[in-house]
Amino acid sequence: MWRSLFCATAAAVTLKLLNPFRNGKLVPFQVTYDRTWDLFELWFFVTIGLVCGVVGMLQNRLTLYLMEYRQRSVLKNFARGEVVVVALGTALISYLSVYLRADMVTLVSNLFTECTGQETDGLCGHKDRAGNVASLLVTSVLRVLLTSVACGLAVPAGMFTPSMATGASIGRAFGMVVQTMHENHASWRLFAACRPDVPCITPGVYALVGAASMLASTTRMTVTVVVIMFELTDALIYVLPIMLAVTVSKSVADAFGKDGYFEGIIHLNGYPFLSMDQEYVLHGSSDELMVRASEMTVVTATGETLQSISELLRESPFSGFPVVRSRESMQLIGYISKSDMAMVAERARISSLHTDASPCCFAHGSNVEPPSTQLQVVDFRPWVDSTPITISHGTNINLVAETFRQLGVRYLLIVHHGALLGIITKKDIVRAVRMQSRNYARAALPPLLAWFSSLPSRQTDSPLPQQQRGRPPILSSESPAL
Repeated sequence: MWRSLFCATAAAVTLKLLNPFRNGKLVPFQVTYDRTWDLFELWFFVTIGLVCGVVGMLQNRLTLYLMEYRQRSVLKNFARGEVVVVALGTALISYLSVYLRADMVTLVSNLFTECTGQETDGLCGHKDRAGNVASLLVTSVLRVLLTSVACGLAVPAGMFTPSMATGASIGRAFGMVVQTMHENHASWRLFAACRPDVPCITPGVYALVGAASMLASTTRMTVTVVVIMFELTDALIYVLPIMLAVTVSKSVADAFGKDGYFEGIIHLNGYPFLSMDQEYVLHGSSDELMVRASEMTVVTATGETLQSISELLRESPFSGFPVVRSRESMQLIGYISKSDMAMVAERARISSLHTDASPCCFAHGSNVEPPSTQLQVVDFRPWVDSTPITISHGTNINLVAETFRQLGVRYLLIVHHGALLGIITKKDIVRAVRMQSRNYARAALPPLLAWFSSLPSRQTDSPLPQQQRGRPPILSSESPAL
């Protein structure tokens, strides 16, 4: 805690001295609102959460689709040219809109600012408010498209600030609409809580709520987003509206999929990741997924030499090896990672006390005699995990998945009375989850088609054929023309 406090203090002092935001403040969007919010505005905040939830979900899907297309198309061979084309296209499109060509930090700061008589790019004007609202909405659509294209390029392109700018634009436009409604229809019962001599609607607050909602739908974070927005703006009075809009936005986005932007990138790159917010229901036992001991590469406690270990490290693609007493008994002793083995082997090779014939020791209590008095045993025992996490054979696969999810381990060794039977890795669980999802989708398609085909067709009330009623025949499923 003291280290964290010292680092936070040093960071705050550095920000104050350097003034990177050119506003003399510690946060880039620090604003102060003179007016509070009323209860009737909660409905508008919920609406902003709904809209931003859908927009954030669409932005994530479009971004991940373009990333996947970029990986399997010829564009991956022209990364530099793609960056140049996207940069030129972004510059040309952004030049047409004052809200797109502005610096993003400055734009978000202006969208958050309360109108006090000073004009800010038409945000506080009354003459062409409808045009400004349309410009903000068009800017939001274009920013979603440009952000989706830019993410995944060969240059760093983030999602955080562009999402804030998109949500702030949507929220500001919505706030300007509500402000116009109040000015033109102040006698409505909806605005009964507003005082006649005081401005009631603050569009900057709606921009703040929209930015938080867009971040929540994009990243699927809730409490973190609320804390971030409070730290960035120092607007404690609006924590409750932000919390409400963030909850609604995340709930709407979760209805179309639990994974956010960062989880989607993890799955797209094939990394073994099990979300803590999702429960996995699988069928079967651990024996169906494990790699059996007869197919594994193991290391014996004795009998290995430095040369055999070097060959194993050079030829084996695995990231670790179980250590057993012997290949006949397969009694488990521990587990050692490939990186630790490579480090110890490299130190032994550069030492004058070891040769390729030097024996290796992986277990305590093993009697390993060197071939000569001038050579020493290569000791791997300090790097062997003598208590790896193990499970019994036949363990329910859901318990195995829950162990991976809760403990964050990368592998589980399956044993029976101390004998190694196999291993299950997190990649095996992720592969099983994806395969089961595909099987569920395929199994659900035939019943759906059968349900559609079982729907009753349109029939006439008259028992006479259509030809006898003087009408042309209508093609049906029994018609030869079909």
